Amino acid sequence: MQPIRMNTPASLVEDRANVLFIDGNATNRQTFASAFACDFDVRLAGSMEEAWEILAEGRTDVVICEQLLPGILGSDALGQVKQRHPRAKRMLITEHADLRSLVDALNNAGVCHYISKPWEVDAVRTAVRDAHASLQAQDAQSALTSQLLESNRQLEFALRQRLLS
Repeated sequence: MQPIRMNTPASLVEDRANVLFIDGNATNRQTFASAFACDFDVRLAGSMEEAWEILAEGRTDVVICEQLLPGILGSDALGQVKQRHPRAKRMLITEHADLRSLVDALNNAGVCHYISKPWEVDAVRTAVRDAHASLQAQDAQSALTSQLLESNRQLEFALRQRLLS
């Protein structure tokens, strides 16, 4: 499924979060897409089978999953996402929360945010933006670490060359 993308300048598209919203209810999926298509690249899945296909296509920054999915609990699904796509930030959305599900989502799936239904657009927008900013900071830190390691490797090589001459 192609992301829903509004007419946005190309310079802004690169900074947009890629969000996968998983919910078995088609109305909920359409509501989510309508609310956030202007802010994020939104992809929708009605099941984990669809979600795996979307996740395999490329970069997904944030996965928001309903707790009650067909055939699996959202907290369990997010645990699987964590194993297969650890970079993606994970959020659980539900109106049927119990303490056990929340604990599982935190401990096993590493969710960064819990969203209760009915959700507020501004609260979800802020949570996704915060998660995306966190990912960008992690990516920048990884890039700097790689540069530092390469610089150290080059310095060690130069030092060995100097010692040998």
